[in-house]
Amino acid sequence: MFGGDSPTLREALSGIAGSTSLACWIVLLLPQLVEQWKYKSAEGISIEFIALWFLGDVANLIGALWANLLPQVILLAIWYCLADFLIGFSYYYYTYIYPKHHRHHHLHLNSTHSHRSGSITIDETSALVNRRHSSRSRRRSSIEVQVLSDNRKHIFTNIVLPVLFVLLAGASGYFFSGETTHHTPGDGDDLPHEKIQLGPQILGYISATLYLTARLPQIYQNYVKKSCKGLSLLFFIFSTVGNLTYSLQIVLYRSDWEYVILNLSWLLGSFGTIFEDSFIFFQFWLYRNNDNPDVYISDGDEPAV
Repeated sequence: MFGGDSPTLREALSGIAGSTSLACWIVLLLPQLVEQWKYKSAEGISIEFIALWFLGDVANLIGALWANLLPQVILLAIWYCLADFLIGFSYYYYTYIYPKHHRHHHLHLNSTHSHRSGSITIDETSALVNRRHSSRSRRRSSIEVQVLSDNRKHIFTNIVLPVLFVLLAGASGYFFSGETTHHTPGDGDDLPHEKIQLGPQILGYISATLYLTARLPQIYQNYVKKSCKGLSLLFFIFSTVGNLTYSLQIVLYRSDWEYVILNLSWLLGSFGTIFEDSFIFFQFWLYRNNDNPDVYISDGDEPAV
């Protein structure tokens, strides 16, 4: 860890950023998997988003193999594809398999309600509606108070702590990885060794394009539904932090024109997805009152007559 020449401050910051980015990529899709398991539904995420994201990761993997990159880079690209498969399988399971196994329970509840509502008279219905409006207002008021009181605790435990943990793990990983030695041009990192290969570069731009277009169906679906329910905010936070630290890793390591051109497709993909994720963050804020599961329950536990 401490052998060899010490890295410059710029190289050290680049290494820390790269290690932090790696930590974000490893856990990136896990919050979304948990979100779908929690709601037993994948309606919040767009299938086009999943498909385009997966194709982007496949292009990234092929490019890594073609360019003969480091084994850890290739393993990480394989992990991306595996995680995409898990997300896709979760979407298929909760969209097509899970509802079939639980259809009988929902049909029983609906038939019971229909039987009861058929015997209610007009007067009873009016009284019932008045009582429901009154009780619903009381429940909603109490729920809103509870949500407000728990909001800060929820944000700290579900958002702030996981992000801090990943950032700390990433930074610590750099110092304990044994890769903090300083590399000079005489060590074999000169420019001829980093010549641009056309094939991997093309795949890099294809991958970046797929990553950028993947967000658009998700943004549109959120807009149509006026809701981000079923999407994990932590997933997009990790994506933004991962892209930001990945870009910093590149520009801090070297900023000469040839090196920037060599990594331009990845820089465009990273900054582009950060820009698009900002729209999704805005949608989380804009539709926040539509996405409270407790409010949904309070409104739906007594079906309208």
